Amino acid sequence: MKPIETAAFSALGLAAATVGYLILSAPEGEDDWQKFVQDHHCQSVGETGGSNRGGWRCDDGQIHYRWRQQK
Repeated sequence: MKPIETAAFSALGLAAATVGYLILSAPEGEDDWQKFVQDHHCQSVGETGGSNRGGWRCDDGQIHYRWRQQK
């Protein structure tokens, strides 16, 4: 293989390993989310504009969105 091909494959391998690590190490956080909802008195504002998200208005002044798959 040429050096440029080796570098390209190495970069792609590193990128794939990084993505895999991020996916596997990301916490689902449902327990953390439920605690956050209770601590910040969040109220569901339902679906927004037919998108795949439901919003939560919290006492921190923000609307937090969670994808349906996370609910």
